[in-house]
Amino acid sequence: MATFMYIVCAVAQAILAVIAIRLYMKDRAIGTLMLVLPIAAVVWDNTIVALGATIGEGSLLMALSWPRYIGHALFTPAWIVAGVSFAQRSGAQWLNTKAVNVGQWVLYAVCVVLGFLRSVVFLNMELVAEGGLLYYRNASGFPGPPFGSVIMLFVVLACAVIVWRKIKSPWMFLGSLFMLISVGVPAAVIGFDLTNLGEVVMAASLVYTGYVLLRQKGQPKKQLKAAPPGGK
Repeated sequence: MATFMYIVCAVAQAILAVIAIRLYMKDRAIGTLMLVLPIAAVVWDNTIVALGATIGEGSLLMALSWPRYIGHALFTPAWIVAGVSFAQRSGAQWLNTKAVNVGQWVLYAVCVVLGFLRSVVFLNMELVAEGGLLYYRNASGFPGPPFGSVIMLFVVLACAVIVWRKIKSPWMFLGSLFMLISVGVPAAVIGFDLTNLGEVVMAASLVYTGYVLLRQKGQPKKQLKAAPPGGK
């Protein structure tokens, strides 16, 4: 069952990655590009976990697992930039400042550094065999939660509230909220790491919001009707 769920998540993320790339081809914005990167990284992550039992224990599976952790460290915080970009494009003019534009990249860099410390520098691969799965998890000694991912999630949630208020679309917020809830559900409760499904739902909500903003961008602004001479 767990293997099947990982395969489903991998396929879903691959489809979302294609849709997100098509969105970027129509909308060459940096925020849209940063939307694509984490989705592509998670496709690899879910695929390697799903195929681990087929590949088998050893150096090959370990080598294929390295990109999982590097991808998470580099690309997961990219949704900070995507979230801020979506909030700006939704009409939050007060976010279109040099401080915000520079600050989002500084925050992204900080999260990448934290991710590299946890997932690469202090990476300690530990073989796990459970529920038909065989994969290497990170038994890192780096203290605390995955700060980069946590910071990203709360930034996107805050931006999602702005998007909801500005364009009346709640999906980015609901997807991010589902991700937040899924992180707190132990895998032992449902026999599957719900975080993976949360990533799919959050990615889908962001991609959908990207298309909503693109459609909004293509709509002509309403013109005010000129008052007739002498009229009110």
